[in-house]
Amino acid sequence: MNELTISKTNGGLGRTVSSGDGISGFLANGVSVTEGVQLNTVYRLASLDDAIALKINSDYDTDNSILVYEHLYEIYRVNPSADVYFMLVDQTTALADMVDKAQANYAKKLLIEAGGDIKQLAVAYNPSTFSSFVVDVQPAISKAQELVEDEYSLHRPVQVFLEGKGWDYDAPVDLKTLTDAPNVSVMVGQAKSVADSYPDYAAIGTLLGAVSVAAVNENIGWVQEFNMSGGSLSVPAMSGDSMKDISEGTIETQNDDGAIFFRTHAGKAGVYFNDSFTCTEATSDYAYIENNRTIDKAVRAIRQAILPRLNSPVLVDQETGQLSPSVTKSIEADGRKALEQMVKDQECSSIDVYCDPEQDILGTSELSIKFTIVPTGTARQITVTLGFSNPF
Repeated sequence: MNELTISKTNGGLGRTVSSGDGISGFLANGVSVTEGVQLNTVYRLASLDDAIALKINSDYDTDNSILVYEHLYEIYRVNPSADVYFMLVDQTTALADMVDKAQANYAKKLLIEAGGDIKQLAVAYNPSTFSSFVVDVQPAISKAQELVEDEYSLHRPVQVFLEGKGWDYDAPVDLKTLTDAPNVSVMVGQAKSVADSYPDYAAIGTLLGAVSVAAVNENIGWVQEFNMSGGSLSVPAMSGDSMKDISEGTIETQNDDGAIFFRTHAGKAGVYFNDSFTCTEATSDYAYIENNRTIDKAVRAIRQAILPRLNSPVLVDQETGQLSPSVTKSIEADGRKALEQMVKDQECSSIDVYCDPEQDILGTSELSIKFTIVPTGTARQITVTLGFSNPF
């Protein structure tokens, strides 16, 4: 019988297995619930329903006068596919202790039990007693950076986001010069509807949701892609006050000081992040979250590609003792392969790998490889020239 047969192919879309870039951690002070969430216990959440199953719901927040459900709700509102390792600790635990690398029962526990999967960790602060941003939050910034550096040494690169509880826009802290913490960011933005009841809080869940859904090279302030409006966030606020009631000069100061908050844009509906600052100088290569996430992804990929070579035999030229050309070419090929997907996915502009053949590996047993990444840029300032023309 005559037929028209159409065969389907597969692979044309170039889809790849999820990289796990969005896997996140969320740590907060809270209260245990009978037959529900327990303190110092790590849970892996795939949806808001998983949190509700632990008896974390709006009543949980209201009954305990804390914000846990609100933050989790925001994470999943912004990123419905969020993959979150979650843990609560006692309300008497200070924020600096929560992120202290030497404190085994808090952030360190969460990161270890996640087996290095966590790429970004957000920490919400719900203390039994609260003093101020300077007293409670500021000391945690350097502690969080120490934690990040310790995790990096253990091959588990991570970024940390702190809830900027108690931020006072009338007495801002210059987060860029306070301490060199290039892997730590402080969120101070609020939803006015929540701030009316919790004036000291910051919307750390919204920040984590946005970062987890963004590609590693994307700035969360990208207007086209990251409209945060929704849920409790319709009117952005800071320090309990609506942003429209805060002077432009004051807002610019907070921005210059490296705080992350919400803003609006004239002529464009929605609520957006101002930027993606980290707590370091603006001239640093790691002054923005996307810079760090890009390099962290490259670090993980390079380690996976190069680690099999550890303790391997390495051929050298019989006359010079230098690396054999076949060795250097093989190493460079492995290195390019490790990062080429990032280029294809436009997460970086280009990559280069160089293995110098003039290495005395016989004398040192050390092999050096140089990787260079050209990142994507971010259009933080757009200048337009516009004028009249007479076609006569």
